[in-house]
Amino acid sequence: MATVPALGHHSAAAKYDASRTLTLNGTVTAFTWRNPHCFLYLDAQTGPYKGRAYVVEMSSAGVLAGAGWSASRIKAGDTIQITVLPARAKGMAAGLCRECQISINGAVTKASAVQ
Repeated sequence: MATVPALGHHSAAAKYDASRTLTLNGTVTAFTWRNPHCFLYLDAQTGPYKGRAYVVEMSSAGVLAGAGWSASRIKAGDTIQITVLPARAKGMAAGLCRECQISINGAVTKASAVQ
């Protein structure tokens, strides 16, 4: 009898609250470009997480690349306004990206992170 590994993917609905959105302004501290998901790290400057580090889960590198993104799209020091679905866990400084505006050298670019 042969065995086959089970492949699965977590549900965003289990981790994030799709009934609410949260918009934060902040400064990017890091952007990781990898599969299965890219991650954006920022120091929040507004909202309930002001003064705290905040982690944003994004789509996979392949999906983002298909939407015109690249590993160098966002860099540490960029200012960003990002709308997320907040984490369900109370007090957890994390969210799932829905839309962001990136300010690079004073130029603002709107970008959606396709899910």
